[in-house]
Amino acid sequence: MAAASPSPTSARRQARHVTVFLDVDGVLNSYPVPKLRIMTEGRKKLQAWHYELHYRPAVVAFFDRLVETHDVDVVWLSTWSQRCKTELEPKFGLRNSFEVIQMPDESHNRYANDPHLWWKARAMEEWLAAPEHGRAVWIDDDLAAPATRDYFVEHYSANRLKLIAPEFAQGLTKAHLKEIKDFAYPKEES
Repeated sequence: MAAASPSPTSARRQARHVTVFLDVDGVLNSYPVPKLRIMTEGRKKLQAWHYELHYRPAVVAFFDRLVETHDVDVVWLSTWSQRCKTELEPKFGLRNSFEVIQMPDESHNRYANDPHLWWKARAMEEWLAAPEHGRAVWIDDDLAAPATRDYFVEHYSANRLKLIAPEFAQGLTKAHLKEIKDFAYPKEES
């Protein structure tokens, strides 16, 4: 007798599930950070690859908690590509390991203001086109590029795709983390 095929994801779970696409530089790492900000914001430094990163441990821990307590997956969408897994996850002290969308070429973020050429925009379009995929949060400081941001705002509803573009020198803030959590678990209107 053949094994039963796994049941398809329920429509309710699919509607609740959120995938967070996470960049590194300008999001988790904001650099340079003056010494006073390092102290007042509780930032830490780490060396990865050939770079010094400045990050807030509480922000990194937020993503661990989010995947452990909510119906959320995190996917690295960064020019760091596989180095997110091999270098950053262990050095950040992440308890969870996240999937990676590999940078396909050496264009890095050169085309960030062109949603048809930028590799990250193409990856997001491909992901959003798959019928089994639900809602997403895309966090990237390069989403400040007007053409790309406008393209995604025009083509995808705010209930399906949340765009967050932190300032490069600041990275993710408490307000951004609240936006992510509110999107992942919106309050029901009564």
